[in-house]
Formats: sequence, structure tokens, C-alpha cells
Amino acid sequence: MKRSAPDTKRLAKTLVNMGRTVTPRKLERWSHEDLGPIDPVPFSDIVRHYAEVDVLSKRGLDGDLVARRLAARGFACPRLRGAILRELGMSAEPPYVIPPLIDLSDGPDGDDAFATVEQMARDMLADTKWMPPLMEKVVRALYRNATERAQPLGESADSIFHSFLVNVLLHVMGHDYYNARAFEAAIGADRGSISVDEMDAMNSPKLRISLPAFEEAHRTLPLDDIASIAHRLTTWAPHLLTYLKVEGVDQIEIEDMTPIFAPGAIYLVGLLRDAFDDFPDEPLPLAPTRPKLPAAASE
Repeated sequence: MKRSAPDTKRLAKTLVNMGRTVTPRKLERWSHEDLGPIDPVPFSDIVRHYAEVDVLSKRGLDGDLVARRLAARGFACPRLRGAILRELGMSAEPPYVIPPLIDLSDGPDGDDAFATVEQMARDMLADTKWMPPLMEKVVRALYRNATERAQPLGESADSIFHSFLVNVLLHVMGHDYYNARAFEAAIGADRGSISVDEMDAMNSPKLRISLPAFEEAHRTLPLDDIASIAHRLTTWAPHLLTYLKVEGVDQIEIEDMTPIFAPGAIYLVGLLRDAFDDFPDEPLPLAPTRPKLPAAASE
């Protein structure tokens, strides 16, 4: 997009008439930063897209944050993929060597692998300051849930939450969940909510995560699909956070994270569709009216 082009001037004039302080020079810069819409789109959609870029750019955000927050509001731009990959520390190209699945078989190798996963869980529990603000608040809420259920389970909160983290890490690495009680406690569900059959379904080979395929989804999924699901996750996140009793969350914190989760969510929905014949083909709808999130807990 060039500032001197008639279409650029027309776009700038339309935005100014809407009350936006947008100039052809700004439009040219945003276009060069890959923050414009993915072609081709109708002129009305271009107007809506750049109006949102104008709102976000006024906050002094860098280009990657603008791209991700645009996606959280349903707008895709060419910069989005790189913005997600850079935030996750993923390369734009797949690795030359795919690491093997960790060995959890009986014997010394399996013991060493399990000990490594356990140490990862301990490290996560010991220090959450490295996490994005929303994720830190989620981890704290899950730990509080475990604390509330520690006495009935006859275990310490640390032990319950450690087991929950180990279960999640193992499942992400392609192995089975093995402790339903810890999972129930962390998410705040009643004891016995997850039946044996449901645990078997969760551990179905068809639902087993492949980390290479999971990562590749971030590199290859259409950007419009990522933005669409990011927007839907943004509308559903307050409902989930309310259920998990996560406190003190700002809308901006949600918008910072949902685009990062979107490619993985699409990948997991694909697994569910392959595993269950009756899983709906329709895309995730927008959530109903957004609930009020709990206020921040007093220290």
C-alpha cells in the first residue's frame, strides 16, 4: 500500500469520517509492517480492520502484540503467524530431527524420563513469575482449587497439584493421564466426576497428541482460521476462567493469550472429530453474554 495511491487516500478519508486519526502515511506504515488484512477482502472489511489497528496502535504496542490482539478480535493479518511463533519460541521451519517420544517403559530409562518430567512439574510449581500474567493467575487458581480439596483427599495441596502437572505434561508428550482425582481437584470438579470410561476416552490413541503435528499446526494453519478461533476463544475465556475461579483478569490479558492457544485448539478439535463420529462439524460459536470475572483477591 502506497500513501499516494487513490485507494489509500479513500481509505484514510473514510476512517477520518469515522472519527479515526488515520493518515495515508500511517496506512502505508501499517501495511509495510504486515498489519493489514489478508487479501482479498471487501472495502468495508478493510475499513473495519484498519480502524482496529488504529485503536491498538495508539497504545504503543509493538507490531507482534498488535497482530495477536487483532486476531483475538477476529482480524487476521500477515504478521500473525510470526507473532505467534516468536512468542512461543518456535522456528518458522520444522526441525530437521524430530525428537523421539520419551521412554516411560519399566526400567532405568523409564525411571529417568519420569524423573525429568517430575522435575519440570516441580519447577513450574516453584516459580510462576516467568509465565504470562494470565497463565500465572490460572496456575494460582488451580493450586487454590487443589488446596480446597486436599483434606478430603488426604493429601497435601503440593502433592495433588504436582500430580496434576505431571499428568498434563505427560499427556502433552503423548502419554496417558493416570490420576483422575488430581485432575478433578485442580479444575475444581467434585470427586468422582471423571469416570473410568471417561478417563479411558481421554487416553484413547486417537486423542494422543503428537508434538511434531501440534507444532506444525502453528506453522501451516490458515491465518483466517487462527483469527476466527482466537476470537471465539476470547469470547469463551471469561466463562472458563469464572468456572476455574481465576481472579483479577483483564480483557487485555485474555486477548494476549487466545491467539497463542488458537492453533493448538484447532489441532485438538481435529483429534476430537476423528475420534468421535458425533462430534459437531460446526465451528465453535461465539460465547453468550460475557460473565463478570471475579475481582482480584486481596493480599
